[in-house]
Amino acid sequence: RKFEAKDAAMRRLIPPLDAAMKALLPLVDSDTRAFDAYLAALGMPKGSEAEKRARHDAMQAGLKAAVEVPLEVMRTADGCWEAMAGMAREGNFASRSDLEVGAKALEAGIWGASRNVTVNLPGIEDEAFRRATGEEAERLAARAAAMRDQVLQTLAQRTE
Repeated sequence: RKFEAKDAAMRRLIPPLDAAMKALLPLVDSDTRAFDAYLAALGMPKGSEAEKRARHDAMQAGLKAAVEVPLEVMRTADGCWEAMAGMAREGNFASRSDLEVGAKALEAGIWGASRNVTVNLPGIEDEAFRRATGEEAERLAARAAAMRDQVLQTLAQRTE
């Protein structure tokens, strides 16, 4: 009864977070498989010019996949910030520490995915792809840090 007034806000804010969680779980396996494609390409034959070209193309495709999956993780996780900010403003204050941990974990997950993007980008020869992907990853990582701070600050300013 004490938290009845928070029920409507919680019912509105929890579903997008639940949907994001369900979307992110399969991406963990996709991320592993994406890099496996690159590793498989490394083992391809390279005796003839045609084999070298096929190997090179497969390596480039593997690197792009190894970048695209963590970038999708970043995009999906980024979609959680509005609900997190709403929870900070309107959610059950008794769950404050859970939300603080959640905000830090969400930002850390986005940062970790950005590192996977950053480490694989230099090997990609497609400059337009490399630039656009790098800029998007930087923007999403910066937004995650800012939104984490916003959630924490909102909670720090609440008294109930």
